[in-house]
Amino acid sequence: MSEVRLPPFKHEELTGVRLLQEHSNWAFKHWKIKGLWEHTTGEGVRVVVLDTGHPEHKDIDVFKSIDFTGEGREDQNGHSTWCCGNIAASEGFLGLAPKCKLYTAKILANNGSGDWSWMKKGLEWALEEHIQIVNISAGGNYSGDKIQPILKELNKRGVLVVCAAGNENAPLIFPANSSDTLAVGAIDKYDKRAAFSNFGPRLIVVSPGVDLLGCWLNNGYSKLSGTSMAAPGAVGILALQDEPLMNLVEVVERLKETSQDIGSPGWDKKTGWGIISPYKFLEIEKPKKQSYGWLWALLLLILFKVPAIASNKIQKIGGK
Repeated sequence: MSEVRLPPFKHEELTGVRLLQEHSNWAFKHWKIKGLWEHTTGEGVRVVVLDTGHPEHKDIDVFKSIDFTGEGREDQNGHSTWCCGNIAASEGFLGLAPKCKLYTAKILANNGSGDWSWMKKGLEWALEEHIQIVNISAGGNYSGDKIQPILKELNKRGVLVVCAAGNENAPLIFPANSSDTLAVGAIDKYDKRAAFSNFGPRLIVVSPGVDLLGCWLNNGYSKLSGTSMAAPGAVGILALQDEPLMNLVEVVERLKETSQDIGSPGWDKKTGWGIISPYKFLEIEKPKKQSYGWLWALLLLILFKVPAIASNKIQKIGGK
């Protein structure tokens, strides 16, 4: 039986001027997240990231952490830090649901690999802590039968388990391919499916996952690409629901009705039901573009009226 691993992902750390130019990731702007915060910030929603550990980052506040690897809870890989920040960062860099209650369970060693039993323990801990949304941006080929029952129990209790599809342009990895999870693929800033994004009959939706800025080790920031980045984006939107949260069946149905279709009409195995549309999913009216018509009218008035008034005054002076 193979081990659970992080999907291969692209990483580019940013500093100085380049970081200032980026300021935030493009998905944050594309989704107009600040407009959503006028209605909801995810306050109190309990979210756990099962990954490489506790982020020691100035922008991220973690309510509770646990380690199942024996290496200590701290994230020394960077992957968990990025995922946590995209969901819940609340200082310099801002996550999608900055007021949610963030938990972390270290189920992967610092090298990005782990034992499947660690994932099982992480999922069991999520049940004990009454978690509402679980993020798993890892997986692999699983031939065992120990994890499926806990996934089923989480689903039964209304816990949403959101999983990265995988990054090999291949069939979905486990647990993304489970009927008790919500599998997320990746798109780029042009609303195109990322070439690396895995696919299959259990793919539900796609989310931004290419060249996304986020928190990194040593209070740094880095651009990452992968379905590992797309999954926490979906988690962030799900965490903005009003209480009580929808269960998996209800969420999938709402995504079916509200997502932006980008593949074959309806569902397809490479893009699912399409791109998450946060305002439609959350049933929040999208902010209207501010009209500057009044400004143009004023400028035209100034351009045409002022010269005419000045000319008239000159004529009167000349007439004297």
